[in-house]
Parts: sequence; structure tokens; C-alpha cells
Amino acid sequence: MTKSEQPKLAFVYSGLNTEDPPLLLSEAAEGVAALLWVLRDASDIPRAVLRMLRGLGEVVDVTGLSTDEAAAALREYSASGIICFNDDNLVWAAELAQTLSLRFFSPESAVRLTDKLAQRTALREHGLPTPAFWDADELADPVAAKVAAQSAGFPLVLKPRQGHASQDVEALQTLEDLTAALANVTPGRMLVEGFIPDPTVAPAHPGSAAYVSVELIASNGEYSVLGVTGRPPLAPPFRETGVIFPADISPDLRSDVVEAALAGGRSLGVKTGPLHVEVKLTDDGPVIIEVNGVMGGGAIRDIMQHALGVDVVQLSMRLAAGEHIVFAEPPRPEHVGFLFEIQPDADARRIVAVEGLDSVSEIPGVERVFPGLRAGDECSWRAGTPGFIAGILGRAADHDAANRIREEFNERVVVTTTR
Repeated sequence: MTKSEQPKLAFVYSGLNTEDPPLLLSEAAEGVAALLWVLRDASDIPRAVLRMLRGLGEVVDVTGLSTDEAAAALREYSASGIICFNDDNLVWAAELAQTLSLRFFSPESAVRLTDKLAQRTALREHGLPTPAFWDADELADPVAAKVAAQSAGFPLVLKPRQGHASQDVEALQTLEDLTAALANVTPGRMLVEGFIPDPTVAPAHPGSAAYVSVELIASNGEYSVLGVTGRPPLAPPFRETGVIFPADISPDLRSDVVEAALAGGRSLGVKTGPLHVEVKLTDDGPVIIEVNGVMGGGAIRDIMQHALGVDVVQLSMRLAAGEHIVFAEPPRPEHVGFLFEIQPDADARRIVAVEGLDSVSEIPGVERVFPGLRAGDECSWRAGTPGFIAGILGRAADHDAANRIREEFNERVVVTTTR
């Protein structure tokens, strides 16, 4: 099939650094679809990026247009599908898809996938276990805040209703903490919920956190499981320090986690699209942390592609282009893939020195080393997971070997900070 014969896929692109680079996305689309780069707001996209987009496909700039006007502009290109990997644009993309009768999340599902308050409400309405939760605006009254704290107990968790990568997610230990945090909340932005308790007995390897993520695809109402990804221990308050694929959990627990993830996707009304479902392991069974309308990006994409031979981004594009995709059995990895990152301490404010990083590539199994923050950079736990200092990507024969690599990485890299 020549490029002119391929279906056209409208890619709603934000230009933010949370998305994959255009060249990588274009490579994923090879043989699948010709990309139409749809720019909802081109004002913040650098000129060099705009030139790159034009070199990789047609650009449809709909900055300042209403949804109906953007749909009218896009009709001229005869797009046969739409895709979006950015939460900020997901609801808008869903409305655009509905107007154009294209396969995508419904607007209702898109709201539930991007607004944690709407998502928690939908999960509870479908009988799934959730922590107690409140719109932070409801707790502005001190009496309401006190009642909420008494009913849920501490710690409580304050998090953005729309956000990612643990940015601005805060643990509140006392009523004074809650009152002070609520005093600085922007109306309509935050959610307060009870802390999902850790299990009393670790369900996995000591080098694992008590939560996992499940990568799913839904195709015309049929769900397929691509895999379950584990995590090393978190850095306080809730920052990730990497991913491990596959997760080091028992077959029975894996089955329970997958069932919870499938129920979560269905409760949000998702019929077609990729899903990344984060699940906490507790004594009472799996509890959904959140459901995202994209497959795990970045390292999860790389690790799964190495382990399974499946490009999850390309899979999402094939789905959006109209292909019906069902896996009878999830692919089986032959090794353990990992990403490990070093986060600054929660009270650190500036990086003074990062030593030992130049020797990390010598560790057997490490395939890529990448720096994050450097000497002189400011740091804060509020930056979430993206505020890491250094990371490694690679593979190991088993989970024990992967954990040894993580320990050696943490021993070799010495970080000095100011507080």
C-alpha cells in the first residue's frame, strides 16, 4: 500500500514534552496510516517543531476554532480516524471525533478518563471499591473538612483532578495539614481522597511497590490484555522510581488485578481505545488508583516493545485507523525489562552534585543511561516523577537480577543536594 493509499489519521498533537517526538510517532505510523497533525493551539509550539511536522505530513492548524469549525476544516482531509495521547486535549478530541463520526472514546468516557473526580464517581456507581473522596471545593468549610477527616482518617491524599506523573500529589497527615492545603487550592482543580492502604504482607518481591499497571486495548467492546507492569518502591510522597515488566506477582494475583482493570475500563464506558490502568494491591483485593486513556508511554513503550515485539503506540494507531484488534492470549515476555530512576529527597531544593553516573553503563544489563536534573538545577517533590536525577533502561534474566541492578545503580550514583 502506498502512502497515498493509506488511511488518514488525525493526530491531535499538543507539542508538549509529555508526548513522544514527532519523528518517533511518524515512524510508528509507517505502513499503518498517513498522519494529519491537528494543532488545537499552535501558539506555543516552536517553529522548528512546526517545520518538522510539515515535513512529516499535512498540518491542520485549528487554533482558536470551535469544535464544529475544527471538524469542518478536518472534513476536507477525509480523515478516517483520530488519535490523541495528551489528557489536556482528550475531551476535545472526543467531541471532534463524535462530530466527525470517527472511532474514538465517547465524550462522556473522555471526561471520566481525564477528571479523577468524575472517574471515582463512575467507579463507585458501578460497585468497584474506591477510597472515600471529595471535591476539594466541598471541604472549603472547616466543619466539612473536619467531618471528612474523621470519616476517612489520615493520611489523606490531595491530588489534581486533571494531572499526571504524580505532580502536586500530596500526603496530608493532620487536620492542620488539610486545612492549610485547602487554603491554597485553586477552585475546581483538586480532589481529596482517603489513602488506599498498603497490604500487611508484601504481595511481591521486596524490591517492588504494592501497585501495578495493566495495559489494555478495547476494540468494539472486546478487551485484550497486553501485560502487567510492576514498580520499584516509590520516593515520598508518591513519585515513581521506575517500572518493571512483567510485574513480579503470582498468577492468581495477576488474574485479580487484570479483572479489576477490565471492570474499571468497562465502568467508564470505554468501547474502543487504549487504556493504562493503575491498580493498588491491598489486603481486601485490588483497588483502582486511576484509569488513563493512553497506553503507558515512554519507558513502558520501550520495555514492552523489547519484551513482546509489540509497539503499543503503533497498536493504538492501528486501532484508531479502524482495525479490529483482539489478542486471544497476551504476549509472553522472555526476560525482565526495567527502567530505574533516582529521585531527589522530598526535602531537597537544589542539586549540588551528581557523581558516579559515568560508571553506570558498566553494570551488566544496562542498555541506556540518561541524565535528568543536573548540578545547579532546582528540584521539588511537586514536579512528580519527571523531576528525576538519573535513569537507566535495560533487561535482566529475572526479577532478582533486575533488583540487584537497581541496588547497584543506587549505590554508584551519589547525589548531593541543599535543603
